[in-house]
Amino acid sequence: MTTLDDVDRQMIDLLRANGRMSAPMLAERLSIGRATAYSRLDRLTDSGAITGFSAHIDPAAVGMAVSALVLVNVRQGLWRDLRDRLRALPGVEWLGVATGRFDFVLLVRGDSLEHLRDVALHDLQHLDGVRSAETIVLLDEIDQRDRPLWDHEH
Repeated sequence: MTTLDDVDRQMIDLLRANGRMSAPMLAERLSIGRATAYSRLDRLTDSGAITGFSAHIDPAAVGMAVSALVLVNVRQGLWRDLRDRLRALPGVEWLGVATGRFDFVLLVRGDSLEHLRDVALHDLQHLDGVRSAETIVLLDEIDQRDRPLWDHEH
């Protein structure tokens, strides 16, 4: 784990809100020198605290208007074998290994309910080792990836 000070945390939160913010812009917003901003940005990237930069996409605007959480149970001991096969299912945007009643949680996006049906009732059920699955269609989503991770007021 990388040790972060308040400037590092503020820099990360600024980049979460706008990943296109340049080092000079970060320097200005944080009231630090440009060289310091470049150095800190490099350190955060090199250490793995920042793993990359990407665009936030509105799924509906690009034709992926239907989303579901799919909760999956697998046969005991097969989670490592199934992890990559579950990731490869059409439309899987995110996958988590879980505790509790379910072994995996998948976020699946598609262009139609038929797509979700095919993933849940065909593709998923044909994977050897899958015991059961529960699909929860999402009616709305609130994306909070740009929300600050830390309270900078104190």
